[in-house]
Amino acid sequence: MKKKIYRLLKKEYSNLQSSNNRYTYLKSNKNDEIKNRVQPLCENLDNLEKIKNSKEYKGVVGEQEVIKNLKDLPDSYFCFNNVFLELERYISFNNSKLKSAQIDHLVVGPTGVYVIETKNWSPEYVQKVFSENSYTPYDQIQRSSYLTYKYLNSLKYGNTFQKTYFNYSKNEIKVKSIIAINGADIPYVKGRHAYVVRTNELSSYIQKGSQIFSFEEVHEIAEKFIHRVSN
Repeated sequence: MKKKIYRLLKKEYSNLQSSNNRYTYLKSNKNDEIKNRVQPLCENLDNLEKIKNSKEYKGVVGEQEVIKNLKDLPDSYFCFNNVFLELERYISFNNSKLKSAQIDHLVVGPTGVYVIETKNWSPEYVQKVFSENSYTPYDQIQRSSYLTYKYLNSLKYGNTFQKTYFNYSKNEIKVKSIIAINGADIPYVKGRHAYVVRTNELSSYIQKGSQIFSFEEVHEIAEKFIHRVSN
């Protein structure tokens, strides 16, 4: 019995001694201990801030705002996000070869076919891109819209029989270009044939157009994109 009590007391004493040593250490190294514990949290906050300020994060935020606004369109419109289009062969575009394009958003409805490029840039980045005359949103939307036009009107550029059928049916499908802005405004560039609109005005602008497609035509065109949405 005495041995059992001794073992219990010895264990409790050991625990008490460890606690006392820990207390002494923390008291003597208070600042270092706080720093060691807080530093990982600060690093995580810094990483989150970097992610929040990254182009990728801002791009996702902009695209989510567009998707949210497009939900206001009536059921007569089809909205596709992250669309990948690829032609059977290369085509010429601005002195270069073009075969595929990744499109942020594509809308098909009674008022037309719309290719939408989303931008959520800071004022500094807008100034940098346009002052350096680099690849602008106008260049990007022109490229993707042209490829979409070629994709929808492939018979126009096929063999003789296909061209004849296309001309006879007169079913050319035109594509409208929209740059949806969620961040800083971009400069207007004359002659680029793209409408620049704030994301919160997007669905209203699309619905304002005149009806050019019937119910059947809208569904027929939309079917061409159903299997072109990237995961």
